Amino acid sequence: MGDGNPQQSGAVYSGQEQPRLLITMGDPAGVGPEVVLKALPVLVEEGLGPIGVVGPPVLWELAAAMLGLPRPQDHQIHIVVPESLQGMDNGLARDILFCGERTTTGASVALECLETAAEFASANPQKTAVITAPVNKRALHDAGVTTPGLTEWFGERFDSQTPLMLLVGGRLRVAVATTHIPLREVPSALTVEGIAGRLSVLHEGLRAQFGVDGPRIALLALNPHGGTGAEEDREEREVLEPAMLEARSGSVNVDGLFSADAFFGRRRWELYDAVMAPYHDQGLTAVKIEAGGMGVNVTLGLPVVRTSPDHGTAFDIAGKGVAGEGATVAAVRLADALLDGRGAR
Repeated sequence: MGDGNPQQSGAVYSGQEQPRLLITMGDPAGVGPEVVLKALPVLVEEGLGPIGVVGPPVLWELAAAMLGLPRPQDHQIHIVVPESLQGMDNGLARDILFCGERTTTGASVALECLETAAEFASANPQKTAVITAPVNKRALHDAGVTTPGLTEWFGERFDSQTPLMLLVGGRLRVAVATTHIPLREVPSALTVEGIAGRLSVLHEGLRAQFGVDGPRIALLALNPHGGTGAEEDREEREVLEPAMLEARSGSVNVDGLFSADAFFGRRRWELYDAVMAPYHDQGLTAVKIEAGGMGVNVTLGLPVVRTSPDHGTAFDIAGKGVAGEGATVAAVRLADALLDGRGAR
């Protein structure tokens, strides 16, 4: 990547200081602009920043006017304008803003905002966090994105070999070994090297960003009853157990294998600093229940902090003024804490 200099990237930024917290617009067809605008007064009141919101001014101003909310500038928030979106037409902005459906144009705007935020953050990765408002994965694919999701997209942008999705809901933190792939593909996607590597990334993220001294990690089994009652428990015997041993040899404190239903049902996760789940819904269902709509998605394994609210574009309520900003506020608060290695507080 480049050095993130706004003059070199072509982005327009009116602030004098490098923004500490960069918040992207997300897909303008969904609730992204609304939840960001609603979150800003809370964040300013808490003294967080400097904050830069990434997106075309015409969209920010139009969204604020439509919803009766203050513009970003009214909170002394600086707008970071992607180079390609500096001259966005007002008519086009009206066509895509809160339109409530998947569009390639809206996804392209979201993508340009992501690119600009990543470029800015790369200038000073230890002091800049990126918070991404919701995007639609299918729309991004229509716009040319080839990665399964933003976890992998950020991994590519920052040359990370093992970007790791971690969901945070209250004290519960769950990382997933596989992200957005069909369930039938999960067993073949699990490898000893891959699981061990992700456990190592999780250990380091807990230590460096969350400020956990000597983190304890729980590893879930893939098959029912921890593999002990399944007719075919190859994944436990040939992949998960060897991966756990390999991670331990690298000084990762990991226990397992735990059956997910009993582990979460008995709240055994409270004995650990984080949990690794073999597949997406197995672990994230528990986080969403625990979070109560305030969950935060964190990407570990990057040289920069990246978080996002744990919800989608919510096309069905876009522009209706009813979207809650709580998860966005939580995502920005956590990003701010992770920058200083105090995410566990």
